[in-house]
Amino acid sequence: MAPQIETTTFWLTLDFWNFVIAVLALLAAFYSIWYTRQRDKTTLEIVDTWYEIPEGNPFFVGFTIFNNSSTAVRLTNVELLNLNGTPAKIIKDYEYKNPDEDTFLSSAAFFNPDYDPEPFDRDEIIPSNEDTSFRYYLNPFSPEMKIRVTADRPIHRWSKTKTFLVHFVKSD
Repeated sequence: MAPQIETTTFWLTLDFWNFVIAVLALLAAFYSIWYTRQRDKTTLEIVDTWYEIPEGNPFFVGFTIFNNSSTAVRLTNVELLNLNGTPAKIIKDYEYKNPDEDTFLSSAAFFNPDYDPEPFDRDEIIPSNEDTSFRYYLNPFSPEMKIRVTADRPIHRWSKTKTFLVHFVKSD
């Protein structure tokens, strides 16, 4: 009877180790799924927020959206909002007016591309680890604002929209 007990103990031990290996394989599978989802998650950041008050012109603001993801993302909408959630008053098709324009030649001589607005006006693709910038004329303006970004895929939990609270810094 002694040999029979040893074989039963051996098989119990082998079953135990099979169970341990199966549990470890299941945990590895769950980790693999979690890791893949984390790696493929779309992450956007708002960086480099600034504003200027060009003499004789409305507030000029700008910001950069950085795609900190491993895949490209398509922006479908970008909105500037006041802190209470209402849309900011964007001045569309505004052309920079040089305060010295009347004293010198023509206005064409004073075209300044640094003050050319670049609003979001159509879908834009941001490649992986790249950024894109937007510039607007606003009136009125508050340094504390919200920027709502909408993409073609979830960027905040399961939502395709994410709202950022930003502080615009006066540029030199």
